[in-house]
Amino acid sequence: MGLRGPMAPAEANALQLWRVRLLVKSILLLFLLGLVGSLEAKSVAQVVDHVEIHHPGEGTFSYTIPIYQVGHIRFLSAGVGVEERQATYPPYSLKLVFVEGVRAFLTGVSVSIRDAQGQLILEIPSEQVTGPWVFIDLDPGTYTVTATRRDQVRATKQVTVPAQGTRVVYLHWPKE
Repeated sequence: MGLRGPMAPAEANALQLWRVRLLVKSILLLFLLGLVGSLEAKSVAQVVDHVEIHHPGEGTFSYTIPIYQVGHIRFLSAGVGVEERQATYPPYSLKLVFVEGVRAFLTGVSVSIRDAQGQLILEIPSEQVTGPWVFIDLDPGTYTVTATRRDQVRATKQVTVPAQGTRVVYLHWPKE
C-alpha cells in the first residue's frame, strides 16, 4: 500500500525497478569517486548489508533496502509505502523523519551530522535518502543534525543520542 492507498502491481514493480536502478547508480558513483580519489576512503558510503522488504498479495515480490556504512557508522533510508513503514529495521540509535507541513513525508533530503566538537562525522547525499526515514547507528552523545532540501531549505537540530533505545527526531519544512 502506498501513501495514497493500495499499490497496483505495475506501480509496485516500477518502485522495485526504481530502487534497483538507484542502488546500481549509487554503487557506480561510489566506484567512480574511488577512482578519482577526491574523498578519503572512510568518507565514502559503501553498501554493507540490506533489509529485505516483502510485498504480500497478488503478484508477491520482495526488494531490498541498502544499508550503507561510512567509517563505523551505518545508516539506511526507508519509509515509502505501508510495507516499509511496517518492516523491522536494525535497532539504530537515531531515526530522522522528514516532514513537509503537518503530515506530508519528504524524500531526497541531504543530511550532515557533526559531533559535540563540531567535527563533521557523516554526510548523506540526497540520492541515498530514498524515503522519509533515515536510521543512523551513532554512538551515544550530542550531535548537530542539518538536513537540506533542494539546496536551500535547512532544518537544524541539536540531538542527544541515548546509550540504549532509539531517539526519533522530526525535521519539519513549511508546506510549499
